[in-house]
Amino acid sequence: MAQDSETQDRAGWVETIGLSQIIRTLGMAIHPSKLMLALFALILTFGWGSLLDLLWSTQGGVHSTVIDEFILSQQLAMPFEERDGTSGLFDIWRHYEQRCVEGVLAAAIPPGLSAGLAWNSLSNMFYGTWWLARHHIVFFLLLSIGSLLIWSLFGGAICRMAAMEFAREEKPSIKQALAFSRKNFFGGFFLAPCVPLAFIAIMMLLLMLGGMVLRVPIFGDLVSGGAFFLAIMGGLVITLLSVGLLVGGSLFWPTVASEGSDAFDAFSRGLSYTLSKPWKTVVYAVLTVMYAAICWFLAKMFLFAALSVTRVVVAIGTSWFGLWNRETEAGPISKLELLWPVSGSGISYQTPEWSQLVWYEHFSAFAITMYVLLMVGLLWAFLCSFYFSGSTVIYFLLRRDVDGTDLEEVYDEERWDESAPQTASTQPVTQPASPASTAASQPAAPPPGKSESSTGASESSPGESKSSPSESKSSPGKSESSPSESESSPPSSDTSTKPD
Repeated sequence: MAQDSETQDRAGWVETIGLSQIIRTLGMAIHPSKLMLALFALILTFGWGSLLDLLWSTQGGVHSTVIDEFILSQQLAMPFEERDGTSGLFDIWRHYEQRCVEGVLAAAIPPGLSAGLAWNSLSNMFYGTWWLARHHIVFFLLLSIGSLLIWSLFGGAICRMAAMEFAREEKPSIKQALAFSRKNFFGGFFLAPCVPLAFIAIMMLLLMLGGMVLRVPIFGDLVSGGAFFLAIMGGLVITLLSVGLLVGGSLFWPTVASEGSDAFDAFSRGLSYTLSKPWKTVVYAVLTVMYAAICWFLAKMFLFAALSVTRVVVAIGTSWFGLWNRETEAGPISKLELLWPVSGSGISYQTPEWSQLVWYEHFSAFAITMYVLLMVGLLWAFLCSFYFSGSTVIYFLLRRDVDGTDLEEVYDEERWDESAPQTASTQPVTQPASPASTAASQPAAPPPGKSESSTGASESSPGESKSSPSESKSSPGKSESSPSESESSPPSSDTSTKPD
């Protein structure tokens, strides 16, 4: 009995922190449909950023260490001057943010948990985006709007698939998920992150207008100085909205995918759930990040092993232990090492030296590049799919804790549409019939000369003498009588009219 009680307590503890539900995230994230959607979104985002880099390359590039120099100047309160270089803005920002994400995941692996390293990586991630927004605002806005359009469609579809799979063990197709995402695209997925940003922009504009009034001599000192508490309240509102965007922003798209609601409902739920259960939110988020870090490490090691084995074995065939090596400036290397160079000991791909290749080797080098980058892209697609699936699971858990809603409850558009006609079909039973239809359903009065028996038979036949009270009242020229009298009283021969 004591062992059974201990087992029940342990199971209840696991269920309380949501661990049994969070573990399901891996199975949801590796679904091929979600991986394909995430990979296609990554390709589109990379293509959009590369296109912007191409357009901005006419004005020159920036130095490869520009973000590190910007962060150092911010920390030391020193003036910052951006150095020119050959790198594109998107290329620099993407590589820096990638290193920050890997730093957060490395700090979240259980054997070497490091809150300091995780916080440092998160702050550097913010600084990298702040550099792009502060010094290249037009580029930042175009990149942000394009990326939001791409991920609102494909990220919303991934969240929809995760919601249906988590709640009902159903796996919608890519076509069904994209159809739902398109239907709720602008009013739901796209506008959900924009709602808090719009409120923040409005409050900042009001504060700036108040600062302009404060510059007016005498009048500004009297009015703005006396009402400065409103500026403090505005600062509190901006801070609250910013915290809600950063903490509850991951719940916006799962809300739309699970409830079929609009952007305002997504924002209100994301903000209220996180503020109502802050510690539960922190526990769910930490467990999900730790789980994601472990899965990411294993997936990365698996991909590294697969690519390394492929490269080593094929390289042996192209050189036969150094017998067919090609002489280069860096020394003798195999043909595959020339077509497929790597940087460091990781799986980072490095562009080959195209000038060292013969014209017909450009095709093989390009094909190898595409295949290797596709495998690396699948690794990052897995991380994106894990993020959206984990956010959806956290939303379901917080909704259960705050609203008491079952985990199986999810908006199903098809079942809702099917149930609507059935509900409508039962309504006409309680509505009164029209006089024309009632008159048509009544038996015609017997013409003169008919016998009493025929009239009595027609009135006493089952199914015809029974009429609802609404029908008897709505028929013009017909006497009102209760249903019991009309059913139990047989027609009397004295009431019949006989012709003289």
